[in-house]
Amino acid sequence: IKSGYDCIVLDNFSNSTKECIKQCEIIVGKSIKSVDVDLLDFDQTCDVFKNNKIEAVIHCAGFKSVGESVEFPLRYYHNNITGSINLLRAMQEFKVSKIVFSSSATVYGTPKYLPIDEIHPIGDCSNPYGITKFFIEKIIEDHMKSINGSYIHLRYFNPVGASESGIIGETPTGVPNNLFPYIADVAAGKRPEINVFGNDYDTIDGTGVRDYIHIVDLAKGHTQAIKLITSTCAVQKVYNLGTGKGYSVLKVIEAYEKACGK
Repeated sequence: IKSGYDCIVLDNFSNSTKECIKQCEIIVGKSIKSVDVDLLDFDQTCDVFKNNKIEAVIHCAGFKSVGESVEFPLRYYHNNITGSINLLRAMQEFKVSKIVFSSSATVYGTPKYLPIDEIHPIGDCSNPYGITKFFIEKIIEDHMKSINGSYIHLRYFNPVGASESGIIGETPTGVPNNLFPYIADVAAGKRPEINVFGNDYDTIDGTGVRDYIHIVDLAKGHTQAIKLITSTCAVQKVYNLGTGKGYSVLKVIEAYEKACGK
């Protein structure tokens, strides 16, 4: 929006609230159109394209908990893959042929080498969440190549952080699935302590190491992708979104302690 694009948010608000839209409006200083839509409802999805002039789509919708996907695989396959197919069908019906897909580094599975680049083998996923991302990438590629359309897959590593304004950030409903929101809950007094599981990894301090990327940098990556996909013909690209540098669990906790003085 700050780059001059008019945006429409499609969300069924199953894991967020409309308050998030209001918070975004404060940050960008203008109103944001949002529509309560579930991509599993094809007719609802088509109505959005029918009632609005849409040039390109950023597809971020879907369930995203690795652990939950192992517990409820069918729920993940149905929601993420069927929803994506419905979106592509609606796009095709209304002649929209440009999409930026929110993919994930989980498509790489266990790394064959480090650092992971975009030509690293994919598909050897260890959980249903990663498998859905892998399948959706392939579905988008096959469809867009068949119509000479454009796609950019953005493979996130570990998005973290909040807006510098402090107005909006990650607000998980229930127990957090990731390290940063869990630490934030402890720092805010919502949880008594954080338990670190695993101290025998082959890392500097024995705890797991992850590549974290700030959500503002992630947003900038999407803006650049939209600029590219709307300015040239038939873009078909894949980009990793990360920093290329890993931080251990203990190092992250240490940095949080220094930042909040606790």
